[in-house]
Amino acid sequence: MLGSTLFVDKSRDRVRPVVNLFLDELEEIDQYSWASGTLAWLYRCLGQASRAGARGVAGCLTLLQCWIYEYFPGFRPSHFEPPVVGPDEAWASRWIGQPATGSVADPSVRLAFYRRALDSLTPADVFWTPFHQRPHLEVRRSLYTGVIRFADIGQFYDPARCLRQFGYRQMVPPPPSRPQRADRPEAPGGYVIRIPESFDAAWDALLSHMVHIDMYSQPWRTYPYETTADYLDWFVAHSHCRVLRDDGDADRLVDSAAVRFDH
Repeated sequence: MLGSTLFVDKSRDRVRPVVNLFLDELEEIDQYSWASGTLAWLYRCLGQASRAGARGVAGCLTLLQCWIYEYFPGFRPSHFEPPVVGPDEAWASRWIGQPATGSVADPSVRLAFYRRALDSLTPADVFWTPFHQRPHLEVRRSLYTGVIRFADIGQFYDPARCLRQFGYRQMVPPPPSRPQRADRPEAPGGYVIRIPESFDAAWDALLSHMVHIDMYSQPWRTYPYETTADYLDWFVAHSHCRVLRDDGDADRLVDSAAVRFDH
């Protein structure tokens, strides 16, 4: 399970040696935060996959695929209404055995289709709170802000960048924390993000390292994707608003993104 589901790499039939270290003390397995470790590894793999020279993606893709299905209904399997799962069942089991939507034999055609679909998304096409209108009331740890880690791999986690997923208006988030070292070359093999272990102390001091959401923002009042007045300008300036680019008309891309996200 560890090497084939949670901490998958691109070797297919091998497991990172560090995974075996977690099995030395079997009586402590239930004390590990497997969820945050899995997420940290997935974040790192997605970062590597974003490099121009990448030819694949690793990590817990089951988690990624189910996350897509929950938040983006347009990408769900066709003509399928996910069942309600019981309290002792994994939420992802709702999607077991369902084929991907819009399956196309030619990979290049399929890629172009999904790129266009992503660029056509509007905020109304997103299901912002699929798990709970206020998920932090169910899982307080979801408001933790700091480093999540898998072995020597650390990734920053900041819920202030996705307040709408907690049922709150999105506002401009604070500047991100800086790693000790960050190398992101085109070749994914040289991708390095190094975060000092001193950052890990935040995990055990939740009250002082969490987004106090009721002080930070307000519940959305009109629609689930509501933002503050200054957020959209910040978003356009700091984000890649489209997957497909038109290099001959960059200004139009920015204007188009602002219109699509301004509701």
